[in-house]
Amino acid sequence: MGIGLWSALVSSAYLILADYLLNHFSAFWLLFTSLMILPFFVPVAWRNKSKYLSWTKTAWFAFALVGILSGAYNLAFLLSADKLPISVASMFLSIASVMVLPLTCLMSNRFPQLLELASIVMVLIGVILVLQLHEAKYSLLGIILGLLTTFLTANATIYSSKSRNLLVASEAMISKQLGKLVFAVIGLTFFIKEDLEPNDSAAYLWLILGLYGLIKIYDTFVASRAQFLLPPLIFQNLSLLSLPVVCIAELILFNGTFSIWQWMGVIAIILAGFLASRSKQIKINPIQ
Repeated sequence: MGIGLWSALVSSAYLILADYLLNHFSAFWLLFTSLMILPFFVPVAWRNKSKYLSWTKTAWFAFALVGILSGAYNLAFLLSADKLPISVASMFLSIASVMVLPLTCLMSNRFPQLLELASIVMVLIGVILVLQLHEAKYSLLGIILGLLTTFLTANATIYSSKSRNLLVASEAMISKQLGKLVFAVIGLTFFIKEDLEPNDSAAYLWLILGLYGLIKIYDTFVASRAQFLLPPLIFQNLSLLSLPVVCIAELILFNGTFSIWQWMGVIAIILAGFLASRSKQIKINPIQ
C-alpha cells in the first residue's frame, strides 16, 4: 500500500512540471526525455541478453504491449494537458481508477456490484462538476483526448499487472520508456515543421526538461512495482490522491481558478474511487 501512495506523490510532481513545461515545449519533446533511459537500458540488456534471447513470443508481446499502451496514454495525456488546465487533464487520468472496474469485471466474467455501479455514477457526477456543468468552457479536442487518456490508462494498468509473471519492474519500466520514445520520434518526425524547435531555448528550461525526464523515469519504475504488487483497482485508487495535490498546486503556482463546484467534483471522484475499492476485485490472473 505504501508504494502506491509514494507513486501518487511522485506522479503529482511530474504532472506539475509537465504543466509548466508545456508552455515552452511540445508534448513530443516531453516524451522525448524517455531517451534518458538508454544509459540504463543498454547495460541491462547486455547483462541479461541470454534471458531475452530465450523469451517466448508471449513475453515479447507483453513487453511490446506494455510499452505501446504506456506511450499512447502518455501522449494522449500530454496533448490533452496542452489544451486543458492541468487539474482537468489530471482528472481524466484519475477517473481511470473507475474505468478499470468494468474492464476487470469483463475479464472476471462477473456483473458489477451495486456498490461498483454507484462508484461509476459518482465519477460521472464528479466529471460533470469539474467541467463546471458544461463542456463548452473547455476545448472539445482536449476533452476527447482526456477521455482517450482514461481508456488507455486503464488498459495500461491492467496489462502491466497481467504481465507480472513475465516481466520484472525494471523491464516494465524500460518497455514503457521505449514506448514513449517511439511515439516521441514519430511525433517529432511527422510534425517536424511545428515541433522541431521548442518555443524557448533558455538553458534553465532544458535543465527543467531533463529533471522532468528523470522524475518520469523514476515514476514509471515506482508505478511498475506498485502495479505488480497491487490489484489494478487498488493501484488506480491510490493514484487518485495525486488529483487534489495537482489542483492545489495549480492554484498556488500557476494562479489557476477552481470553483466550489469543481472542488465538489474532485471530492466526488475520490469518493467514487473509495467505493470502487470496496469491491471484491482481486488480482487479475497473470499472463503465463
